[in-house]
Amino acid sequence: MDDYIEHMTKGKQPAYWTVLLVIAGALSVLSLLFAFYNVFGILLFIAVSLGTYVVWLFTKVEYEYTYVGGGFTMDQILNKTRRRQLVDTNASELIVLAPQNSDAVRAELQNAKVIDCAGECPADRKFGYVYNRAGQKTCMYIEVTDALLREARRCTPQKVKLN
Repeated sequence: MDDYIEHMTKGKQPAYWTVLLVIAGALSVLSLLFAFYNVFGILLFIAVSLGTYVVWLFTKVEYEYTYVGGGFTMDQILNKTRRRQLVDTNASELIVLAPQNSDAVRAELQNAKVIDCAGECPADRKFGYVYNRAGQKTCMYIEVTDALLREARRCTPQKVKLN
């Protein structure tokens, strides 16, 4: 029987997102004041408010990893309101699961698309999950737990490297 492993981690929020959110909020207030003077101001307020909402939506990102029987699924959760699936792989597509600075991951990084979904985890918990789908190699940096490593080693022992 396969174990169901699920883990959620907060994504890194770049500093420019906070600055952008403050600027968007200030522009919303200014456009509201401008809206009191003419009709164009109302349209400007609506447009700026919509832009502020979009910036706010992307400020808090979380990633949910699910691992079942060699299959790995990752969802991106935006501001706890929207969810979209980023990755759905199976054991046959996995090339290697190893620590981010290991030789096994570095060897696979050539011509690979790199996605960092680990968030602000400790360096010893940040692993590279390298997979190949339709000739496109992708390396995702993820935060692993002991349960995820144990299950991955049970399902695909030859593809999990711990050093």
